[in-house]
Formats: sequence, structure tokens, C-alpha cells
Amino acid sequence: MKRDMILKIAGATIVPLLWAASLGSASAQGAARTPRTFNSTVTHTGPAGNTLTRQSSLTTNGQGGFTSNSTWTGPKGNTATAQRTGQYNAATKTFTSSGTLTGPNGKQSTFNTTVQGNGNGGYTRTSTLTGPNGNTVTTTGQGQYNAANGTFNQSRTTTYPNGQSSSESRSVSVAPAQPQGN
Repeated sequence: MKRDMILKIAGATIVPLLWAASLGSASAQGAARTPRTFNSTVTHTGPAGNTLTRQSSLTTNGQGGFTSNSTWTGPKGNTATAQRTGQYNAATKTFTSSGTLTGPNGKQSTFNTTVQGNGNGGYTRTSTLTGPNGNTVTTTGQGQYNAANGTFNQSRTTTYPNGQSSSESRSVSVAPAQPQGN
């Protein structure tokens, strides 16, 4: 249950990153955006009928930045929260974000992420999570999109508080759309 909660919290923090990155391409073109607020409520029901509800709010500033807040409520009424802010700088092709996760026991963890675009369909990313006891998990990675063959290659390495690390590589290919018959 705890692992599932952490995965759901981590997954929910990715959405603002992807949204802000897409907003960044519009900012690079000089397009002004209207600040907006998005709200969502998602309920997950498990096989035993237990529910986990996430309420989230994301507010943009119209200039490549955002603030998001999420609250997860478990089947016993325990809650966990996440607050995050982020900003995309179109001039340097850099996205930065930071935030705080607060568990049901009140203990807090903090995270910081920097993503640097290279202007050629690639990026480097560094993310650090510091737990309530000061232990740190750091993930570094990079990705590259090849428009000629529709392939995205990504790799990352995660280093844990004990000094051990794990690595992951993936390649995703998108087949070109097939013409539809008349």
C-alpha cells in the first residue's frame, strides 16, 4: 500500500512537468498565455472495495510557471499531500521544479528537478529526493528523439542513500501512420 501511494504521488508529479514543458515551446515562440487553473478528483477502488482519492489543483502563471497541490486520502482517512512549483525558461531551455511531500505521519520529503533541453530533440535531467531523515536518492538521465525514424531513446541512473545504483534504458518507436483506404 505504501509503495502504491509513493508511485501514485510520483506519477502525479510528472503531469505538471509534461504540461509545463509543452507550455515552454509556446513560450519560446513568444506566445502569451492566459493564467489558468485546472482541478481534478480521481478515485481508485481496489479489489477489496478500498478507495484512494486524489484531489489536485494546478495553476499556471501564463509565463511558463505553475503551482500544483495534491491531497491523497486513503481508505482509513489518512492523508498525504504534495506541493510543487515549477518554471520553464525558454531562453535557456531549462525547466526547474521543487516541492514537498508530506506523509500521513506528518513527515516531509523534498524534491528538486532540473531538465535541460539541448535544442535538438534531447534533454538531460537531474532529480533529487531527500527523505525525512536526510537520506537522498538522486536520478540522472538523458533522452533523445530522432525524428527521422520516430525513435525516442532514454536512459537513467538512480543512486540510493547506501551508494548502490540502478540503471534503466529504453527505446520507443512510433510507426508512421498508414494511409486509410477510400
